[in-house]
Amino acid sequence: MNKCYFCKGKTKIKNLDVDFRWEGKLFVVKNVPVEVCLQCGERYYSAIISKKLDNLVKKQELSNIKPLRVIEVPVFNWQQ
Repeated sequence: MNKCYFCKGKTKIKNLDVDFRWEGKLFVVKNVPVEVCLQCGERYYSAIISKKLDNLVKKQELSNIKPLRVIEVPVFNWQQ
């Protein structure tokens, strides 16, 4: 891609941790190659990467693939 759709800034592929939701569950996948705008931070996921993220979570639920670790995530209600 090399150019951001929104701000026209340059993009670069970086390995990032991705928060990924699947069927009401939150997953964090580490070191995902994502194209990122260096100006505004917009992220672009290739079709291959998106498919691999989907498959990773599906396989994890269907088999005994163990995560590297499990973290606790606090959940807040905006309106109190």
